[in-house]
Amino acid sequence: MTFAALVASVLLGASIAGGFKHLLTALGVHWLYVLLIPILLFSWLSKKELLWLPDESKRKLYARGLIAGSILLAIAINQIRH
Repeated sequence: MTFAALVASVLLGASIAGGFKHLLTALGVHWLYVLLIPILLFSWLSKKELLWLPDESKRKLYARGLIAGSILLAIAINQIRH
């Protein structure tokens, strides 16, 4: 799910990791922590997935739905803009 959320955000042009990086940079956090904090955060989130969604089939369904939905939304946004 965590990886699917990251991929979906990139497909929609709003990278979660990139936004988090900009936030930390704006707060004046040292560049090394700007690189390490998102890695640690997303590692922690991926480990917690098993607690939040223990059923593997549901996790797969949600992850695939998230990616498919973001692809469809990206296509719809592209069609609206043109």
